[in-house]
Amino acid sequence: MSRLLLAPFVLTLGCAQLVVFDQAIVGQPDVVEEHPDRGGQLCDPEAQMGESALCTESCQIDVARAETSCGDRVTLDGGRARVRVAGLHEVELTVRACAREGRLLRVVGENGASFAIEGRSLRVEAAEEAGARPFVDEDFLPVEEGCEDRTLIVQTGRMSLEDSGRRLCSAHLVPVEGAWSVDLSRSGLASVELCFRAPRRASE
Repeated sequence: MSRLLLAPFVLTLGCAQLVVFDQAIVGQPDVVEEHPDRGGQLCDPEAQMGESALCTESCQIDVARAETSCGDRVTLDGGRARVRVAGLHEVELTVRACAREGRLLRVVGENGASFAIEGRSLRVEAAEEAGARPFVDEDFLPVEEGCEDRTLIVQTGRMSLEDSGRRLCSAHLVPVEGAWSVDLSRSGLASVELCFRAPRRASE
């Protein structure tokens, strides 16, 4: 499918593209849609994200001190971390950003996909096999100086941008599988809070 054929198809569905494809992708479409309260429908509306305030495990990375309360889940070495997400269904990250310059945070999954906060922007890159351009939200952080919290919820195949009510869906996003490699700005970030949620049991 060419780009010229794909764009009208996406517009017909009333949703904006997460990426522009060099080649067609078979399977789950890569789209970002607005929250229903903002006049649109979520992608994967049947999938619940962040529906519980409870965490199977929760912990924090104190970036400035290079300390973590996450035990075996997180291995921290200065401004780099390895976060083990195997066996989980969902990971919620609340990032406290205190700067608006440079790369503040970058998370890379085992498939090579990544998401990063750079300056005021959120940049989401699909895995290489997608042949896709990045999704960029240039106003992810406000212009005003001072520390701001931003929450991202990640499941395999989708990401929720909680503060803007948007959801990204793609089989090529960072998956909740194996381990993540994380770069942390020790001058631009104050902390990262992590909420790990295991799959629900059939009886729940």
